[in-house]
Amino acid sequence: MSAALDNVRPMFELRGRNYIVTGGAQGIGFAVTRAICEMGGNVAVLDRQERPAEPEFHELATKFGVKVGYVRVDVTEQDNLNAAFEQALQFLGGTVHGCVPAAGIAIDKPFVEQTWDEFTNIQNINVR
Repeated sequence: MSAALDNVRPMFELRGRNYIVTGGAQGIGFAVTRAICEMGGNVAVLDRQERPAEPEFHELATKFGVKVGYVRVDVTEQDNLNAAFEQALQFLGGTVHGCVPAAGIAIDKPFVEQTWDEFTNIQNINVR
């Protein structure tokens, strides 16, 4: 006699769930933001850019019928990050089901040519 198996698709359903994506305004972070929206999830994006770099960002809510918010923040500053997280919580209705840390930068020059400030900035954003 075999055991009954539960369907796994509902475990991956994002409809009605809320997510925060740091660095979600472009690149890999935006790809994650878009994928969550496509699967029905609401997203609050935290990013340090003045506005999202991806033109499609502003179409996500309408295209997928979800909530998409944007909060400008420097993730290396704790007070700034805490305030941005509170804004994201408020936007999402007080519940967060997941957080995707995708904030990151790269300096487009060889390591040995990077200044101390550039190196420190990379470490603060990508590692910390």
